[in-house]
Amino acid sequence: MNQFALIFKRIFRGDPYMLSAIFTLMVVSALAVYSSASVLAYQSRGGDTSGVLMRHCAMLLGGLAILVCTSRLKPGVWMGLAWPMLFLAVGLQALTLIAGTSINGASRWLSVGGVMFQPSEISKVALMVFVARQLAVHQDNLSKAFWYILAATGAVCILIVFENLSTCVLIVFSVWVVMAVARVPLIYLGGSAAVVGAFLALVIIFAPQLSSVSGIFSRANTWRARIERFVGDDDSAEVAAGNYQAEQAKAAVATGGIKGKGPGNSYIKNFLPMAFSDFIFSIILEEWGIIGSFFFVILPYTAIFARAVYIARNCVIPFRTFLIFGLVFMFTTQAIINMAVGVSLIPVTGQTLPLVSMGGSSNFVMGLAYGMMLSVSNHMKPEQHKASQQQQSLPD
Repeated sequence: MNQFALIFKRIFRGDPYMLSAIFTLMVVSALAVYSSASVLAYQSRGGDTSGVLMRHCAMLLGGLAILVCTSRLKPGVWMGLAWPMLFLAVGLQALTLIAGTSINGASRWLSVGGVMFQPSEISKVALMVFVARQLAVHQDNLSKAFWYILAATGAVCILIVFENLSTCVLIVFSVWVVMAVARVPLIYLGGSAAVVGAFLALVIIFAPQLSSVSGIFSRANTWRARIERFVGDDDSAEVAAGNYQAEQAKAAVATGGIKGKGPGNSYIKNFLPMAFSDFIFSIILEEWGIIGSFFFVILPYTAIFARAVYIARNCVIPFRTFLIFGLVFMFTTQAIINMAVGVSLIPVTGQTLPLVSMGGSSNFVMGLAYGMMLSVSNHMKPEQHKASQQQQSLPD
């Protein structure tokens, strides 16, 4: 046992509590995807569910390998790569608009050597690294940092918003919160929030007109329809068809109850589209119940967020503080959005559950992001670790 612990410590670096939570979510992911992707297996692999599991586990291991490598690097490496990462993200997003592959009515994917990936996932991490760098470099002039961040966020989001509104909103909100934590002047924060809010409201309100004028607004009607179906009380056949996913998700949650049906015993997975990604939390609730979902999904995300915030507060280097907080806030918010959709608290968005939903390259990006967080915790100075331990031992 001691030898295993020694080998484990040599391979994995960083905060042990965060690592434990990440491993828990990966194990949950393997079990949940194996169960929820059975329909996909019958459609594309002749019923070979083990093939789906093996592919997903290979992707999880690939993400884990990236996490291990990234956690060993010094956080300053990413500060030096902030500009190249941003240019790469913008370039990939532009290429997606020109030569992207459309799936489920949205052109969000690029194909490289037969491997599909979403550049927007890379953009999330790249932009947050850039934001952390600007806030750290311009600590004495946060107004200047704001304009750099505004230009970068605008460049990324203008290439995403027309095909993936929810990701754009997630990015903008996360960047805004990190700037607020960094104490960017309120006038800039308030002004930017008002402009973004007004833009989104106008697009939703005038969706039919915009769709008829230009093809770039073709998905505006989809966004508006999702909101109308969520808040409306129309029970027509057309609306019922549009609400199919949400209704099946509700059925999964309702039939799961407190204890759940047990792993692999979901019935709704046979009828719920995207049960292995967008609605995987609904299947977890059905199979594992409220109790299992809380301890094996919600609690690990809470632990990761709490540890990351704790580490951020104890960092003496601003870049590391903003980097770990920005990344954990963004992906925890994404998890909350996915779970809220899974229980029909908000309209359908298409956001996956980080570290849990089935994905290809997204698992690699998750490994990169969480590896960066572990890197920050791994490279805290000894005196910071000592101060953290002393703080934990103080009485309330």
